[in-house]
Amino acid sequence: MNRIRAFALAAALALAAVAAGAGAARAVALTVGSGSGLAGQTVDIDINTASLTGLNVLSAQMSLSYNNTLVTAIDVIPAGTLVGTAGWGQPTFAVTNVNSTGKISISGAGTTALSGAGAVFRVRFLINPAQLNSTATGLTLSSPLFNEGSPPITFTNGALTINTTPQIDVNPDAGEVIRGQTLQFNTSGSVSLPMSWQTSNAAIATINAGGLLTGVAPGSVTVTGTDAALHASTTTGLIHIRGMGLTAGSGSTPLGLSVAIPITVTSLNGLGIRSGQFTLSWNGNMVASVAVSAPPGTLLDGWAVPNIGGTANQRTVDFAGATDLAGSGVLCYVTFTGSATISGNSGLTVSNALFNETMPAKTTNGGITVTALPPIFVNPDQVTLLAGQTQQMTASGPPTLPVTWSVEDPAIASISPTGLLTALHGGVTQVRAVDAIGSTDLNTFVRVYDLKATLGTVTTRPGTTVRVPLLADRDVGALGIVAEQLTVTWSGTGISAARITHSALWNLWGPGAIQWLAGANSITAAAAGTDPFNDSARELAMLEFDVSPLAVSGSNIPLVLSQYICNEGNPSPQLANGLIQVRNTVGVDSRDDLAFALGDGAPNPARAGCRIPFVIPAGAPGGSRVQLAIHGVDGRRVRTLAQGDFAAGRQSVQWDGLDDHGHGVDAGLYFVRLTHGGRTLSRKLAVVR
Repeated sequence: MNRIRAFALAAALALAAVAAGAGAARAVALTVGSGSGLAGQTVDIDINTASLTGLNVLSAQMSLSYNNTLVTAIDVIPAGTLVGTAGWGQPTFAVTNVNSTGKISISGAGTTALSGAGAVFRVRFLINPAQLNSTATGLTLSSPLFNEGSPPITFTNGALTINTTPQIDVNPDAGEVIRGQTLQFNTSGSVSLPMSWQTSNAAIATINAGGLLTGVAPGSVTVTGTDAALHASTTTGLIHIRGMGLTAGSGSTPLGLSVAIPITVTSLNGLGIRSGQFTLSWNGNMVASVAVSAPPGTLLDGWAVPNIGGTANQRTVDFAGATDLAGSGVLCYVTFTGSATISGNSGLTVSNALFNETMPAKTTNGGITVTALPPIFVNPDQVTLLAGQTQQMTASGPPTLPVTWSVEDPAIASISPTGLLTALHGGVTQVRAVDAIGSTDLNTFVRVYDLKATLGTVTTRPGTTVRVPLLADRDVGALGIVAEQLTVTWSGTGISAARITHSALWNLWGPGAIQWLAGANSITAAAAGTDPFNDSARELAMLEFDVSPLAVSGSNIPLVLSQYICNEGNPSPQLANGLIQVRNTVGVDSRDDLAFALGDGAPNPARAGCRIPFVIPAGAPGGSRVQLAIHGVDGRRVRTLAQGDFAAGRQSVQWDGLDDHGHGVDAGLYFVRLTHGGRTLSRKLAVVR
């Protein structure tokens, strides 16, 4: 017998009992319980009764309302309730949401009458994981009914309290120290002092009551801090304890001459070191030759001569001996001969430092300077910046200090007395450096762009239509853009048609402001208006492409922004191309290695809103801008659901079916658009009423 038939039979039996003269039933009091919890926890709330014995209750239904921004009803639990004891089975329930009010409607029925006192139904709530501060929601009972109306019911409402979630965080989250050296750890957040500290392996590193870690032996550990309230936090990264440190020194040499750079180590005592190697990298244009030596006074003196080999800008030094190395100081010298014609500074990077083939060292980089007097040289020689960006300029040679800096066109860029170049306005200029004795140099160019225009990267299936935005890297309201021209090209047969549609900014100019022409592998558009773009969005344009059903899944279709002109050349944009990724499956990746993704809204079609999942990939840069918005089929933005910085991982946002003005949207087809890091994903969403 299915649930509907069982409920109908139970109701009929109850009505028959009343009609047969069961007599007027006494009123039953229902009480909604109260509970509390922390963000992300589940809390069970009972709907209690004093006693139902003798009342022949064979069916029950009621609704419970709450604030759905704070909690969500996720289940009705029969275990331990009167319904469960009577063997009615799993109650039927449905959850609805209208604006910020959620409601769970519950019904149950059976052939055995409820008896005794206690919980009739038990509702399980999930507390919003983002609700970290203290608050509460009322739990309001409505429409309670036994046996279609008999016995009568009185009721009292309840509440669910959300307590403040204590949080602590241990920092730094990762680190590297040499044995015997220390690293200070601290905590932030809701910390209840005093703190206690421990490492995952005290034989590798210890940590005192003040959070000061000391390296003991080579290996890796994690650090855990626990406060007086037993709130704990453990580093997600590892603290590496190295047996030794290896440092490349720094030095300078005039053009064509040599400089010996010392390679030093910390104490090697007790490690049994009999072999080792390390790699040095530098600017190959500034160094003509390299050699290694171990003269008296170095640790490798008396061993076999160290070997050095590699390329023009990278060499590896290997050494081995029959006795244990001990002590600290200069391991060996690496001699660099400077170029006869090119001067400047080169970093000297140490990598792959390994002793006894198993013991990595903590490395510290050095540097080489090749000097010449005169001339002096402005570095970098070629600079490309966006307005507002900076570039530290240097003069090499070296110059006779002090150096005076200037810019040929101060309307395009400015420069500070210390050589910090700041881009101001689109155009091309040069940086001039003059030293104390008059040596002068101009770099080749400084090119400044007013904004960066980037075609989005989107993922879609073969045979679909996808929208690709042209996005600005900044708010454009101050740039006075009243006209645009653009051309986008592609190759191959993966795109069967292309068109221009309204962007968030083009909506300001009205439907007649855009003209476009599509060819076999290109599309050109022009748009203009009387009012300049404002800061309401960053969509400079919106293109729509029909991806051929024959497009190969797994292929990529590069989109080349071959031309983009604002106001016939002012402001000037820096151009970045886009990409259409053709894939059979587009959505939220369920694997552990998360990819940038946008899932389907659920439910879809939506009647009173839906939840939209998306994924920000692991390793995403901190502070990246994320925008999630609902758009109409004409490109207009209907509702901005999220805009700001999001952490990497799976996320979701609830849409309540309203537009930005708080009005319910009309039934029809909409697009969910997710933009992050210059890439855009879109999903269709149907709304029914």
